[in-house]
Order: sequence, then C-alpha cells, then structure tokens
Amino acid sequence: MKSNSSILKACFFLWATFFVSSIAAQEACNCEVASKAIKENWVDEKDSTLVFAKIQSLKNSKFKSCVFEGLQIQFNYYISNRESKKAYAILQKQQDLLSKMKCKGQYDFAVNSNKAFYYKVINDLEKLSIYAFKSLKEAEKSKGANDQIAAIKEVVFLLTRMNEHQKKWTYVLRAQKLIESQDNSKQKTINYLWLAMEYDTKYTLSNRKTLLDSMALFANKAKESAFKYKLYTEVTNYYRIKESCSYRKGDVKNALKNMDSAIFYAKKIEGYKNLCPLYSAKAWDHLDNGQIAEANKSMDTALVLAKDVKDSSAKMMLYYDASDLYSGAKNVAKAFEVYKVYSKMKDSVWNIKKVEKVNELEQKYNKVKNEKMIFELEKTKQWYTFLIIGGLLTILTLVFFFRQRSLQNKQKIIETEQRLNRARINPHFFFNAMASLQNVSLEEKSSKTTLFISRFAKIMRQSLESTYEELVTIESELEFMTDYLELQKLRFPDKFEYQFDVDDSLEINELKIPGMLLQPFIENAIEHGFKDINYKGNIVIVFEDVENHVAITVKDNGKGQTQDHVVKDHKSRAMQIVKDRIYLFNKQHHSDAFYQVLHTKGESGFKIVMSLPKIY
Repeated sequence: MKSNSSILKACFFLWATFFVSSIAAQEACNCEVASKAIKENWVDEKDSTLVFAKIQSLKNSKFKSCVFEGLQIQFNYYISNRESKKAYAILQKQQDLLSKMKCKGQYDFAVNSNKAFYYKVINDLEKLSIYAFKSLKEAEKSKGANDQIAAIKEVVFLLTRMNEHQKKWTYVLRAQKLIESQDNSKQKTINYLWLAMEYDTKYTLSNRKTLLDSMALFANKAKESAFKYKLYTEVTNYYRIKESCSYRKGDVKNALKNMDSAIFYAKKIEGYKNLCPLYSAKAWDHLDNGQIAEANKSMDTALVLAKDVKDSSAKMMLYYDASDLYSGAKNVAKAFEVYKVYSKMKDSVWNIKKVEKVNELEQKYNKVKNEKMIFELEKTKQWYTFLIIGGLLTILTLVFFFRQRSLQNKQKIIETEQRLNRARINPHFFFNAMASLQNVSLEEKSSKTTLFISRFAKIMRQSLESTYEELVTIESELEFMTDYLELQKLRFPDKFEYQFDVDDSLEINELKIPGMLLQPFIENAIEHGFKDINYKGNIVIVFEDVENHVAITVKDNGKGQTQDHVVKDHKSRAMQIVKDRIYLFNKQHHSDAFYQVLHTKGESGFKIVMSLPKIY
C-alpha cells in the first residue's frame, strides 16, 4: 500500500514538472517545481525509491534549470550517505551542464558549495580552502542568509582543522546574526545546534563559564522543533550538548544519562550514521565516574562500530583516543594493542592520500592525452628528448640526495653510539656511591663495607661490559637491576622498597633486550622522585608477554615531577639516553619499539610503559 502511494506521488510530481514546464517556458532559469517541492519536502524524504522517482522527473525536463535541480537532490542524497564517488560523478555532471546554461551565474554558488562539501567529506583541506571561500563570495553576491550560513560553516570547519580558532570565531559570530534572521524553523534548528557546538569548542579552548550558558541557550532554542519535526540527527546533537554541559559542570551521572539518550536517538537516524564518537564519549564518562568495566565495554563497542566508519582519519583518531582510555582504565595490554593499530593506520592514511593524489594526476593526464591525439613529429621528438634529459637529471639528483641522506644517517648513528658509550650509567651515581663508601668505611668498619664494595664492583663491571654487548637476556637484566637497587638501598636505608613481577610465559633466560634500558628511569625515581618525601617509596617493575612483544612497566610513587623539571634542575640525561637507545635499536633491528610516560589521575609518581620486540 505504501509503495503504491509512493508511485502515485512520483507520478504527480512528474506531471507537475511537465505542466509547469509547458506553461512557463519563459522561466528557463528558474525551476518552479524544484524551488518549491525540494525546499519543502524532498530534502527530508527517506524513501529512496520515491526520491529517485522525483529526481528523474526533474532530469527529464526540457529546462536545464530543472535538470540541474534534479542533480542537486541526487548529490545531496549521495553525500549524506557518504557515497563520495557517486556524489563526485554527479558533481561533474552539474559542472558540465552549467557550462551549457545561459543563466549559469545563479547556480555558481551551488556548484562551489557542493565542491566544498565534497572535499570536506574526503578530507582534502587544500581543495576545501579554495571552494569554501569561493562559495562564500558567491553567497555574499546573492545576499541570501541560508547560502551565506552554509558557506560560513565550511569556512569555520576549515579554520578549525587549521587550528585558526581566533580567526574562525569572527565567522561564527557573523553566522549567528544571520541565523537569528532565518524564517525556516527546520533550518534554524539545525543551525542553532551548530552554534551550540561551536560555543562548546570555544569553551574547551578558553574555559570561560559564560560560554556554557550560551551553549545551553542555543540548544534549548532548537529542542522543541527538533522533536516536532523528528529531526533525529539534531535531537542526537541536542543530547550531546546536554552531556557536554553536565560533564563540564562535574555532573558525570547526568552526563551519562544524556549520552544514553543521544545514542538512543542516533540509532533512529536513517541512512549513514556514525555511533563511534558517542560510545567513545560514553566510555570517558564511565571512566570519570569510576566505572572501569563499563568504560572498557563502551570503548570496545566503539571500536567494533569503527569497522563501518568511512572516514579513515576519524577512525585513526578513534584508536588514538581508545589507547588513552585503556591506559587510564589500567588495561595496559589493550592500550598497547590499540596504539599499534593507530600507528599502522597513521602510516596507511598517509599512503592512501598519496595514492589518491597520483590517481587524480593520472586521470588528468589521460584526459588531456585523449583530447589531443595527433602531435607533430618534431614536437614529439623534442618532448622525448626533454623527458630523457629530465629523467637523467632526476636520477642524478635522487642518487645525490639518497647518498647524502645515507651519510647523514650513518653520522647520526655513530654520534649516537659514541654518546651512549659515554652515558651508559650516570657518572653522578659513581661519585655518590664512592662518597657513601667512604662514610660507611669510617663509621662502621664492618661486613657492610665489604658487601657495598662487592656490589658496587659488580655493577661497574656489568656497566662496562654492556658497552660491548648491546643486548642482554632478561634474566641478566633482572640480576643487574637487583644489584643496582640493593646498592641504592645501602645508600638510602629504609627510603624505598622494590619488586619485580615477571610473566611466567616469558623465557627470561633466552629473550634479549637492550641492557640498562630501564636504569635511567629507576635512578630518577630514587635520586629525585623519593627526595624529601615523608613516606616510604616503592618501585614496581613488570615484564609481560604481549603477542610478539615484551611489555615493560616501571612505576613509582615519588613526587612525580616532570621529566623536563628533572632535566633542568638535576642535569639528568635519562630521557635522552632512552631516546637515543630506542632510536639506535629500531635502526639496527628494523623494529617499532617505543615507550610512553603515562599519568594516572589521583596517583603520584611516574608510570613508564615500553614495548620491545621479542629477540632471541
């Protein structure tokens, strides 16, 4: 019954199109059927069969203006469903049609606006910058509020991505004045919620409480009509804004309720929908509310839904956000796993963009080639001669460039090796140890002196031997760190405790890691983190088996001053040593080893996590 009704509607609009066309031939530049029906009904139509029937009725018109409007509806349909390739094909047809129209001036805005929207969807900021300002210029000519607002939105998006927040706010305020003057309640609703989100972004940057009031004001203005017209995208955005307001005011429980409402209405949206950001935001709400299991579950859901996300950049940033959340939820293994996916996607996105650029250039070249099939023989010879000479020059340039780069890399490696050999262990430790040795000798004259000397000599020997052996077994490293920590305990009696947690599945007598890689962090914790504290320090060193990697965590409960502070005030080379060693290690073993310094809310001290490949 519903399908018959849809067909009847389509037939009616088809008849109306030809009727208006036959009696209004003089209005070739203004398609009356499209201007009325599209603006009032067709944009919101969800029945694809009916949509395409209406589109075809316009495209069959003898008036180019009606054909153009039919293509416009088709473009909007494809772009809203993230079918970017089909949308681009329609955009090309619009542009070809526009070149044949006598009154093309009034449609310049539509083409430039469509191009801006298309390049925003495919994340081409360079092209977006061209057509966003072109469409704004065309909109200013016509002085239409709706067109100017649409163009300003693209400019604001562009400036946001370029981190030009101060410059973009001028355009936001300009759009605000235009939005207040709009008559169309549906469009006004959409724009009010856009304004609310921009005020939310402004609050994030400035932390001004008054901005929260403006954000809530515009959201509430849009609420009634959003529900009235069942604009579920806008209803979802309304609850997202309410969630943000509650969260920023410290009401996490209410923030969770609003986020659940946002997810509920988002599922009602027809066509393409992206639920990932909603579940990701919900995960952070759970985490801040102390609900660790629920936080992990919501982020797991976001990652599962990410499979349907078509924007590779957005998907990449979701994995980066997930890595932070899992770290905060003390799910270190999952944090490592997700961070590795993010790293691979980052490289992949870059390569995809390069391939797309090459394909675009190739298509342009083939088009020119097909249009000019016949060339004069002499010109062809000159062209090939130019290519050969240019190719030879390019090859020579590349050979010179890569040779210079290779020499620079070798020099950097040599310099790094020399620096590491000079900085295997902090010289201050030896000076401090010798001073303590003298004091013990003078005061005690006991077996403690013998033990101190023995351990000190053993550590010194291991330190010097590691200069020649880059890799040592985990078992040897554990033995070295035990001797080192026990010696430090002699220097600082009752100052701290330590413990090792080693995964039973690790073959510690066979697996190898860079020697003394953790020592700089441990020394910073003892020398600076535990200095002047009025409680007992504690160092926990964990070795875990994570797929093809060894995950190492070093955690202390010291004062927690930043590494920059340590470097500045104590001239510690801990961070530089670790960076140099990981750089050199990755160069030599073609690996992806890395480390992170994590900060957990409500806890003191540092938490350093490392990922090293399994080497036997």
